[in-house]
Amino acid sequence: MSSVSALLRDLEATMSRGSGDERVQILMRLTDLFVSTAATMGDDQISVFDVVIGRLARAIETRARVELSERLSIVPNAPGGVVRQLALDEIAVARPVLVGSPVLSDQDLVAISAAKGRDHMLAITERPYLAEPVTDFLILRGGRVVTHAVAANQSARFSRHGMGVLVMRAVQDDGLQATLGTRSDIPAELVEQLTLAAKNSARRRLAATFEPAMGGAVDRAVERSADAVAAQDQLQDDLGKFSAALADIKAFHDEGRLDEAKVAELAASGAIEHAICGVAILARLGLQATEQIILGPDRDAVLLVGRGLGWSWETTRALITLRKGDGKSAPAVERARQNFRNLTPVTAQRVLGFLRMRDGVQ
Repeated sequence: MSSVSALLRDLEATMSRGSGDERVQILMRLTDLFVSTAATMGDDQISVFDVVIGRLARAIETRARVELSERLSIVPNAPGGVVRQLALDEIAVARPVLVGSPVLSDQDLVAISAAKGRDHMLAITERPYLAEPVTDFLILRGGRVVTHAVAANQSARFSRHGMGVLVMRAVQDDGLQATLGTRSDIPAELVEQLTLAAKNSARRRLAATFEPAMGGAVDRAVERSADAVAAQDQLQDDLGKFSAALADIKAFHDEGRLDEAKVAELAASGAIEHAICGVAILARLGLQATEQIILGPDRDAVLLVGRGLGWSWETTRALITLRKGDGKSAPAVERARQNFRNLTPVTAQRVLGFLRMRDGVQ
């Protein structure tokens, strides 16, 4: 590592007195050295490069950062701090590492998506492999273009809930229907819903083509085609316990009627799936994580989420009553009330942020 020592001696002088070109030059020398010896480096040595390259990368122009991103995107043990720094840069710089770097974890990808937005999400959809935590977040927050892109990635993997949301959206989106039709990993219980959506779309397209008097013939033709598909695929009826609730809650959200009061109303009426879906959307958490928060063994989790969202004790108590067993007994609820009031909003918000990140890596 004597070459590194020499470069480090040059670094301070370059950073304090050197020009932009000189900084780029020393960065390229460091990068050349790292790439040529990365396979034999230990963690301590990589950490040195992480600090030094990261410092230089903050002081060079965009073109040089793009080149650095391209070079490090294919290195399996590239410095993690530098790669994350580049991934959070403008999209021209971030794209190579977002698409190709194996250094970025699922948690990194979720955090980057949340921080940067659509262009970065679209780059992430091109990765050769996407796990369920990442696709769940992209579907939830990415919008139509990102949703189409991630659905088209044949190596992407989707949770049961994530795929359910895709199929639900495909009901009103012919393009998404076509994209999902190319996938082989749609759960059997969702195939019928997708087929029904495709059947209705086909009926609309055919009806627009033919005379009104032909409507009956169009319906019969569509039904025959759908029956053939159903017979071939042995479709089932169950769409999953959350599918209908998700559709209702999404409608509330789109109409601007989903808020704390609506969640409290749903919980008070015993609409468990609807209440869970409402909390998931408002807290920006996954459905599985939210179900565990409300119904799982950790009784304090729902208190943290309620406090972190700034909700009242009454709303939080309504969520507690959805639990089974002694978790909603009078003594348990009173203990929960005391714990809720003892929680500071800052602490609860910090924990809620952690839960969101944790949800991204489960």
